[in-house]
Amino acid sequence: MGVRARLLAVIGATVVMASPSVAWTQAGGKHEAAKAPPQAPGAAAKPGPTKPAKPMTRREEIQHAIDTRTVPERYRNSVPKEYQKYIPFAKGR
Repeated sequence: MGVRARLLAVIGATVVMASPSVAWTQAGGKHEAAKAPPQAPGAAAKPGPTKPAKPMTRREEIQHAIDTRTVPERYRNSVPKEYQKYIPFAKGR
């Protein structure tokens, strides 16, 4: 058996094992979608992983500061500690 034939056999076996949602029926060799197992009545579907929020661009940050009448949080360390309570810094996003 040649290298290519072995490689094709491995790829074919991997594809068959990787796709459990499609069952190969005995009669006629047609594809038939397998039914998903029923879920427990109280179990809710878990949401997929969420992406972290994309940081604002400088222009968006400036526009947000103007709209909300706040100062961007990144300027907090430029202000002495005793005066920070008088400046409305934006709280995150």
